Amino acid sequence: MKETGGKAISTATANACQTILAGFPQWAEPWSRLGLWVSLWDEHIELIEHTGPAGAFWKALIHHSDRFRNRLCQIARQSQQGAPVVCDLDPLGGMQVIATPIKLRNRAAGCLLACGLSDAFFDEETFARFCDTYRIDRAVFARIAATLPRHHQHQLEAYASIMVHHAGAFNAAELAQGEINDLSSQLARSYEELNLLYRVSAGMSVYKKPAYHLEQLCEELLSITAVKGFAVVLEPPRYLATKPSVVRVGSVDATPEDIVRLYQQVRDRTPNAGQAVVVDRTHGDPAFAWAASWLKQFAFYPLAKNEQVFGGILALNHSDDSQFDSYEIQFVAALAERSTAFIENVQLYDDLEHLFTGLLHALVSSIDAKDPYTCGHSQRVAWLGRNIATLAGLPEAKCQRVYLSGLMHDVGKIGIAESVLCKTGRLTQDEFTEMKRHPEIGAHILKGVPQVADIIPGIRHHHERMDGKGYPAGLAGNEIPLLGRIIGLADCYDAMTTNRTYRKARPVQMAVAEIRRCSGTQLDPELAHLFLAQDVQAVHRELTEFGNQSTNPQLEINIGASLGHTI
Repeated sequence: MKETGGKAISTATANACQTILAGFPQWAEPWSRLGLWVSLWDEHIELIEHTGPAGAFWKALIHHSDRFRNRLCQIARQSQQGAPVVCDLDPLGGMQVIATPIKLRNRAAGCLLACGLSDAFFDEETFARFCDTYRIDRAVFARIAATLPRHHQHQLEAYASIMVHHAGAFNAAELAQGEINDLSSQLARSYEELNLLYRVSAGMSVYKKPAYHLEQLCEELLSITAVKGFAVVLEPPRYLATKPSVVRVGSVDATPEDIVRLYQQVRDRTPNAGQAVVVDRTHGDPAFAWAASWLKQFAFYPLAKNEQVFGGILALNHSDDSQFDSYEIQFVAALAERSTAFIENVQLYDDLEHLFTGLLHALVSSIDAKDPYTCGHSQRVAWLGRNIATLAGLPEAKCQRVYLSGLMHDVGKIGIAESVLCKTGRLTQDEFTEMKRHPEIGAHILKGVPQVADIIPGIRHHHERMDGKGYPAGLAGNEIPLLGRIIGLADCYDAMTTNRTYRKARPVQMAVAEIRRCSGTQLDPELAHLFLAQDVQAVHRELTEFGNQSTNPQLEINIGASLGHTI
């Protein structure tokens, strides 16, 4: 509903008046040239627009004589009963009034009203009685009326007959055009909304973070709604004891803390508009007094399913201070429902990923338990492998797979006898042959897990050499998978710079010199060059710090980002 003159006007009626108003000047122009004063009134008989012959007579009369205006209102109101009214203004004669109703689906939506002056109006006695009746200054109005067009009575009667038909045709044509425009606008809006629904649905991937998805969604909603700003509050996953996160888009003057406070205040309210909680006016409500500086109205759309609450979307303030309409509420609620399903899927996927990661670390820990001298080695090789992969320009998803391959590269040692793994002296030929089996054992252990099929080359081939003298396959040069070459370099560096059963850790400078010496024979020369070109001492400090924390690593391992892609 809209307010005009303190009275409520329905949106449909207001739109009808606006449509008629847009065409009114063109329709009224020929009648004005004929000397008639023409006016447009709304459904509550409020004057909206008027035009007429040159001069101040009609404008002065409508503004300075309440009696004249009230008499026109009576005639206009009479026409709204359904039929046009053609009559004299009053028994005095001299002024004829033509009032034609504006109808919207058989309901009065306003009135077109015209006045014309006959010769009789300018009779001295008639004019004097008119001025007395309507309480206007006779001398002033005599002067400004002197140049007004005069009509014979039969002319006014003919004008009235023609105007009634003309007004009816104008009413029908303008309202039809208005309905066509409304339909076009609705179709355009529906297209935009359906297109947004498609884009949102197409962009829902379990690899996309919910906060990023919801930020994009809110940016899209800003362009097709009258909402000034959106804020999203996301509850942390069950396994994280952290605070809710906040996403703000558009004109949002509140702090993240204020947004969380508002969210916590309304999230348990019973919805009052479908699935949404809508408050069209916060002014004067004590519950929201604390937010008066930035909050005028809002709609809250919960992101929840069954008993699980993921967060909520807050639509904050309308650009024109209008109320949230039902169509907008339903549309945003539908998107919130889709987003809830998406967030649920992401969290289920994250749960699976954390379970998978935990199992992998448990498997690696079982290796460390067999060989305490290499405790943390797999985590450090994983970290170094990701560092080298980043230097080589691999995409982030593949760098994560390199990390995972490094983490698992020695998993095959679980099948090697502890007497061999933990031997303090040099291995015999038979023991070395036994030790060389661990890459194949590791590959065999993981071959039945589809989610890690792409990292097996790094596990099987990290002991190959560029000159072909490595194991287990004796591959040379680029025959060795890139993943095997990366893990091989990382493995060599960590082996040299950490304590082993058979020797103490070597200094970083010595490890650097050894990598440079073995570049091209044992190690990939391009990868070795990239590794040595960085500040190796700084990298070693980071690696050491990481190694000190690796007993309980909090690392993201994307188990599905590159399934089916071999590095």
